Amino acid sequence: MVLWTSPEENRKMGSPVITVLSITIGLFFILVGTLKLSPLLSEDIYKEMRKSFIRFVKVFPFVGLTGWKPNAHIYRKVVGVTEVICGLLLAFVPGRLKQVANIVLLIMLGGALYTHYMSGDSMEKMTSALIFSLLLTCRFVVRLQVQAREKREIRELENERVKDDAGQTAAGETSNKKLN
Repeated sequence: MVLWTSPEENRKMGSPVITVLSITIGLFFILVGTLKLSPLLSEDIYKEMRKSFIRFVKVFPFVGLTGWKPNAHIYRKVVGVTEVICGLLLAFVPGRLKQVANIVLLIMLGGALYTHYMSGDSMEKMTSALIFSLLLTCRFVVRLQVQAREKREIRELENERVKDDAGQTAAGETSNKKLN
């Protein structure tokens, strides 16, 4: 059993960790969003989602600020579509859109935790939102670490290149002086 990994191994692990987290979390949100949108996968869960969103509208987070309450069915569909789109982005689309999807899902999960709490739901109902909030946070932090490491490595390579260029220039000047 290996208890310590070299810096080189750590460097190689950052990207696979992000990839696995992105695909796993993305597939989860594609599934959950689909369950909110359609009875195709499970009619019982779909009916439960419909009932839940009727309860959730009563504690909609922005009612106090705006006085506006969304229609429960539109609210459920918007949340479901957003989860599917962000899940697809996390699982299959490369680049910065993953970070945007990560942040959108974190905000939505914050809203979900608030809604469950204000609705008086048990901790059991909040567990998946809490766990996936932590996973999204871990994914976000690991991605920031990988980006910082990549920038640092690029800077180091550029510094080495500048030193090499300066050394070659100095060696060229020395040989030119000898020729004169």
